[in-house]
Amino acid sequence: MTIESERDRKLIERQIDSEAIFDGALLHVKRDRVRLPDGSTATREYIVHPGAVMIVPRLPDGTLLFERQFRYPHRAIFIEFPAGKIEPDEDPLETAKRELIEETGYSAATWTYLATMHPVIGYSDERILLYIADELSHVGANLDAGEFVETFTATLEQALAWVDSGEITDAKTLMGVLLLARRAGGGEGGAAAETIVRRLEIRGRVQGVGYRFAFADRARASGLRGWVANRRDGSVEALLAGPASTVQALTEWARRGPKAARVDSVDVNEESSAAAGGLTGFSIAETA
Repeated sequence: MTIESERDRKLIERQIDSEAIFDGALLHVKRDRVRLPDGSTATREYIVHPGAVMIVPRLPDGTLLFERQFRYPHRAIFIEFPAGKIEPDEDPLETAKRELIEETGYSAATWTYLATMHPVIGYSDERILLYIADELSHVGANLDAGEFVETFTATLEQALAWVDSGEITDAKTLMGVLLLARRAGGGEGGAAAETIVRRLEIRGRVQGVGYRFAFADRARASGLRGWVANRRDGSVEALLAGPASTVQALTEWARRGPKAARVDSVDVNEESSAAAGGLTGFSIAETA
């Protein structure tokens, strides 16, 4: 039994009655009449969800297993960690083990609970339990009928770059990547992010199209140090210093550039920390 404090009673809404609006194969929509803390009444419409799990599968070399999957409500393909709904009376960990095999073909010898999240608290009671799966072995996938999934691997650094660049937007996957990065940093508060220095040489139609200025705007907004400059051979050169994931995110953007540009290639060279000596901000130079 939950013991309510006086502080909680000033916030809690009480159900008066409930009406089923829609019963689907997965989701159920309800409309409840509730009594508010001040004694007035209001209507609450919400979705009842069976709950789900998400798995962060980690291969022996440290790379992570991701999926690309088309999500109809957004008419778009998303990068996600494997996930699935909890069946009636099923233990969530058993759901995670089943879904990992079904979607990726891997089983895991070691499982670690990571967190529980409530992704849409304003209109659903859905909860998602997150687990890390280690010591993976391939046993063969067994996708459900009508399920089409592409699996691939990436490093944690690459995943963090995709978070920064907006290529990962799925809420549960964002949570998994960030929590894993926090653990990798060590300790409750985490450790300072690794700082790297990187030189880029960008070739293509990158001069006279605002490439340097768009590049500098992104670098400054990300808090990076360094500079960007046109080269006499028609390319653009840049020096970046900052957290590895942030530098990687800008490197990924550099491969596309602003709409007017056409990037043919980006040469990446890691530099020693001495190359960033004296840099206090991010500047635009005329010619390198």
